[in-house]
Amino acid sequence: MKKAIHAVLLLGILFSITTANGQIAMQDWRIHFSVFSGQGIAETNDNIFLACSNGVIRYDLEDNSVNELTVTNGLSDLGITSIAADESTAIVGYVSGNLDVIEGNTITNVPWIEKAEISGDKTIHNFCFDENYIYVATGIGLILFDNDKKEIKDTYYPYEDPVVFDVAIYNDTLFAATDQGIYYAPKDRPFLNDQNQWEKKDDFPAAVVNGNFTKIEPFGGRIFYGYDDEIFNADTIYYESNGVLSKLDETVNINAIYGDDDRLILSLFSTVKVLDTDLNEIQTIFDYPDGTPLPEAALYHDDRYWIADKRHGLVKAANSWSADFIFSNTPAFDGSYRMDIQFGKVLVAGGGLTQNLQNNYFRNGVYLFEDEEWTNYNYATDDLIGYDLDWDFVCAAVNQGNTDEFAFSSFSQGGLKIVKDGVGIDEVYTASNSLIEANAGRMIIPDMKYDDEGNLWFINQGLNPLKVLTPDGQMYSYSLEALSNNKYPYRLLIDNDGNKWVAVTNVGLVAFNENGTLDDPSDDQVRTLRAAEGFGNLPSVFVKGLAQDADGEIWIGTEEGLVILYSRNGLYEGGFGEYDASPILLEVDGEVERLLGDTYITAIAIDGGNRKWIGTSSSGVFCFSEDGSEEVYRFNVDNSPLISNNVLDIKVDQLSGEVYFATEKGLVSFRSDATLADREFSNVRVFPNPVYPDFSGPITIQGLGYESDVKVTDISGNLIYKTVSNGGTVIWDGKNLQGERVQSGVYLVWSGITYDKGKNVAKILFIN
Repeated sequence: MKKAIHAVLLLGILFSITTANGQIAMQDWRIHFSVFSGQGIAETNDNIFLACSNGVIRYDLEDNSVNELTVTNGLSDLGITSIAADESTAIVGYVSGNLDVIEGNTITNVPWIEKAEISGDKTIHNFCFDENYIYVATGIGLILFDNDKKEIKDTYYPYEDPVVFDVAIYNDTLFAATDQGIYYAPKDRPFLNDQNQWEKKDDFPAAVVNGNFTKIEPFGGRIFYGYDDEIFNADTIYYESNGVLSKLDETVNINAIYGDDDRLILSLFSTVKVLDTDLNEIQTIFDYPDGTPLPEAALYHDDRYWIADKRHGLVKAANSWSADFIFSNTPAFDGSYRMDIQFGKVLVAGGGLTQNLQNNYFRNGVYLFEDEEWTNYNYATDDLIGYDLDWDFVCAAVNQGNTDEFAFSSFSQGGLKIVKDGVGIDEVYTASNSLIEANAGRMIIPDMKYDDEGNLWFINQGLNPLKVLTPDGQMYSYSLEALSNNKYPYRLLIDNDGNKWVAVTNVGLVAFNENGTLDDPSDDQVRTLRAAEGFGNLPSVFVKGLAQDADGEIWIGTEEGLVILYSRNGLYEGGFGEYDASPILLEVDGEVERLLGDTYITAIAIDGGNRKWIGTSSSGVFCFSEDGSEEVYRFNVDNSPLISNNVLDIKVDQLSGEVYFATEKGLVSFRSDATLADREFSNVRVFPNPVYPDFSGPITIQGLGYESDVKVTDISGNLIYKTVSNGGTVIWDGKNLQGERVQSGVYLVWSGITYDKGKNVAKILFIN
């Protein structure tokens, strides 16, 4: 076989640079993955590895430090399915068939299973180390990997089109646990790629001999087989000793089997059970200080049990009453749907809906990110969130006037939740104690926003789809005319003039203004934009994304493209054609085309530079210049760490410029080079500062005025660099006008406003 070409990444170099306040460096990415989605656990001499769906946690046993490994700093893929290790090497497998080998501070990617022109499910299920070889159990067979040469050596097929879930070596015999039983062959037998060289173990009971075996583990002179009964949820462990087959008395949810020199560790549904070499129970971990274990896998190292727990992440336990939670500063789950960001506070609704707005029944709750710390609100953390009542949290909002107050709601029976003091839920509004309407028992609230007065506006499926909750607890509702009655409201936008824009599925876009009189409908104004020229001119009646830019224009994304409402003059009074939205027309190769054509738009956000971030259902993310004429960024799964091309929501942290993308696979963010302007220059920030010799990335200056002329001079006033701020942000490569890195010294930052006044806004120290 041709020698594999593989990529090598040095972790010590590629870990993201962070600033003193925890922000990531300009144009860096980070994946906000959950450690509670444990896929497995592994040990080397120096580290414990916890594999999660979108990343790996590496715990250093010597200094107790924790590192996150993701596609932003070394891993090659997402969708982790398995991990294993020997004394010095860890190997990670993915649903795609991709492999990453971690050796010290080096990660080597081996993509050849993923790239192989072989049809079928290439999921990596498990591994077995054999000196410099690693056997890889996959959905397309058993693969022999040469770790020294980093190449695939051979592929074995115990039967036609095998699905191999696990692999082990016992008495020089290779065993494969498959979806059609247990197969075996002498390890050194030639031509194992020929299925005729394999034998099937046929002494199991008739009901299981051809069944789904997912686990296999040698221990104490025996070999253990895990049978997975997917129909009756009655897993069984069989074991063989001296040719005699027996059954272990464990029959429910066997997640993992691990054997070391003197103990067999069974990870069950809510228990870790430990047996000695005589199969007597010597330890059971059935409780943690704050809850029931949910172990996905466990091992024993240095007198402690290390557990990959689906609720608590990485757990170190000595026994059933003593446990430490190693790392938990993450969202509780990977799912994300909608977000809101106000003054650095990021609130994420972790539920989800199908494309036709039906329940997924995700019980993820919501996640709050503030000062680099995550706080989770779900059925396990708050008594006012019910497991049987609250599923699919799909919207969340932060009160910009008081960020300790925020709200969220589900697409279910739980109603509207309000947090008043930033700690726990203080108020719950339902159909029984408010004007919220229920539909077949569900109180469907797809979106919500706070206005400048602290009123919480939200949309609710029913006869009166728009509602508002005032700070003093009063609630009012509005019908939006008969056109939208009993339709599905989907998105809500409040513009700078107080208009409420409600996207109504199969209707279009409804504009509403109560004119400041919440309780007086006599002066209410309503206008509906539809998919017809002269009546709104929307590309589709299915509006999915809404945003207002710095010029007051309303950007509207639909299932069939993008349009802009440039002027709202005469919106409510205007006649035929006076309130039509317009596409952006561009000339491409001599042809006039609409910007993004008929692309399915899912989300729109505006950053501090008035640039437009547009999410799509299948093409990832676009960032366009202020007028849409220039493509600034285009991100997808192939050219960036974006974890899904189906982007459900986009929000911008205007203080830092970090752009957050919600997807069904999780949350990811990108540090852009635009922030909101500050005409007062009250909080100009430069980072890194000082700039040390080994730093070669961009230097970021934030807190400037909008599109300010910015100059950098030396202490004597000589011009070093000049540019125009992007919103309130400038990035500088640290080079002078001749393209040379500046010398050691202090450099001054001036704006177009302060330059004439002889007042600089910031200083930068270079140390070369």
